[in-house]
Amino acid sequence: MQLEGKVAIITGGGGGIGKAIVETFAHEGARVAIADRNLVAARALSASLIAAGGTAEAIEVDVAESAGVTRMAAEVFETFGRIDILVNIAGIRFLNPLLEQTEDEWRRTLDVNLTGPFLCCKAVIPYMLRNGKGKIVNVSSVAGQFGRPLRSAYCASKGGEIAFTRAAALDMKGKNIYINALAPALVDTPLNAVFAGDAALAPVWAKETIVGRWGKPSEVAQAALFLASDASDFVNGSVLTVDGGWTAAMVRHGE
Repeated sequence: MQLEGKVAIITGGGGGIGKAIVETFAHEGARVAIADRNLVAARALSASLIAAGGTAEAIEVDVAESAGVTRMAAEVFETFGRIDILVNIAGIRFLNPLLEQTEDEWRRTLDVNLTGPFLCCKAVIPYMLRNGKGKIVNVSSVAGQFGRPLRSAYCASKGGEIAFTRAAALDMKGKNIYINALAPALVDTPLNAVFAGDAALAPVWAKETIVGRWGKPSEVAQAALFLASDASDFVNGSVLTVDGGWTAAMVRHGE
């Protein structure tokens, strides 16, 4: 029970990697707040965890809206009496060439993927300071570490999230607040369904990783668990790449 007695907020926790993180954290003893725009999915997951003996709450929130994020943090604190962990994973992606990327899509991508973690950190950290310690995990992407086609907005937002992680960790120096990032790649999630489900493309991409396959959401969740637990107390302002060795092999896909 690595997170026994802890309270964790996971944004975008209703599905994909977020859902896997919620389930992993609950299994490790955390009381979890599942914050998602899809309240139906969040409630269904919460109900399943409660039925299994866990403690969970579903909260509807758009992380790009400051007022909603503030309410989310206050509600979690009021319900559980503390906040120890924040995982910022809520995110979106539009696949368009640069000249076809609309301004609305660009702004929405940055609002959710970059401004969202900023707003959530601002709202949650004051509650963490009351406890004397806090762990924040920003789920970025390898797309924030190098360019990818059709993803100008997404790469910009994820690169910004990595830079924000490092700067925010420095700003919280001496306050026992740990802020780190994960950079997954080639994970079989709904966001990647169009690629993971491509009978021709998916096996090719899988072979270009060192481990020779796509990742599972549960494997990213284990990395998030490490960064959220006391085991990572000498890790701060860092980026942990979880990609099966894809970037180590210096692969650059054309799709």
